[in-house]
Amino acid sequence: MGTEISWAVVEDAVLTALKAEVGTLAGTLESYQGDWRGDLRLKGRRLPAVLVVLRESRAAPVGVSSYEETLTLTVLVAVRQLRGSPAARRQDGGVYQLLTGVRRALWHRDLGLEMLPFGLVREEPWLNDPEFAVYAAHYLTRLIRDF
Repeated sequence: MGTEISWAVVEDAVLTALKAEVGTLAGTLESYQGDWRGDLRLKGRRLPAVLVVLRESRAAPVGVSSYEETLTLTVLVAVRQLRGSPAARRQDGGVYQLLTGVRRALWHRDLGLEMLPFGLVREEPWLNDPEFAVYAAHYLTRLIRDF
């Protein structure tokens, strides 16, 4: 496996894959680092939103000059539905449909990069209220860095 894969390269590949699967459904599809709760009601963010959050990188030695790096990312899916949270989850363009598209884009795919395919760790609701539904899908991949 290669050694020149940066976070930016992974992030760009993830955004490209997501655009192909959910780009027509998402009002916002972008990389994100911030306070999603505070930003949820901002008028500049078009919902539904699919936000890619690179969470962390961990490394462990696997040889004298090689490390296995684990990259963890979270994809946030946020939908606003004034007809209530069941509609936000279940209707066309809802959370469940978007999460299915995220799975098709990422799960067991290496996105053309020299790394292990993304593994789905878990999906979980972060917010369900009468106005918004926000779910998180957590993925990880691994690669070898040689020095």
